[in-house]
Amino acid sequence: MNTHSFYLTQAITFFSALSLVSAFGMLSLRTLRLCIRTYAAQSLCLGFTAFLLGLSLRHYHVAIIAMVVMIVKGLLIPWFLDKVMEEVRIKRELDPFVSYPISMFIGVGLALVSYSLVDRVIMNDPFAAKGFSLALTLILLGLWLMVSRKKAMIQVLGLLVVENGLFVAALSTSFSMPMIVELGLVFDLLIAVVIMGMLIFRIQNTFSSINTEHLNRLKG
Repeated sequence: MNTHSFYLTQAITFFSALSLVSAFGMLSLRTLRLCIRTYAAQSLCLGFTAFLLGLSLRHYHVAIIAMVVMIVKGLLIPWFLDKVMEEVRIKRELDPFVSYPISMFIGVGLALVSYSLVDRVIMNDPFAAKGFSLALTLILLGLWLMVSRKKAMIQVLGLLVVENGLFVAALSTSFSMPMIVELGLVFDLLIAVVIMGMLIFRIQNTFSSINTEHLNRLKG
């Protein structure tokens, strides 16, 4: 392995590790704006990792998609969610369904299960194994974030973390998906976030809170 390939591999590993740390950070943070910024950092790390990977393998369409991901998921979506937070005027989540220490403990357990499971299933391709391990961990942590929190904003962020995990999974398996399809998925995500932001406004206006547990009142 030459020096260039070595440093490139180290950079990809470093930014992948940062994206995993950011997921754990979201499990431990109470301040909603910090959670949004942590998601932005995670998306930028994954986008930059994909950009480096696309350049190194000469899959330039992957590098283009990575730049779009960094703009949309790392900048535009966090900016929009910040604006939503300014309107609803709720800064913290103080009473989650699951306490923060227990949530972190379960998150670590999910990560260990993900890595051990993927290592047993995929043994002949180290790159795919690392990618799938990270992808499955992000998906499980995102789902856990959605389940363990009451605030609609955190649940939206959990869904976005799940989507980041799916992005890593797609990146780990194949570069053959047409670029127009992948770009369409990114912009579909942007539209979905706008709709979810409107839903958060609606919950706030109706219940003076963005706790999703209040939606139980709508049951007949």
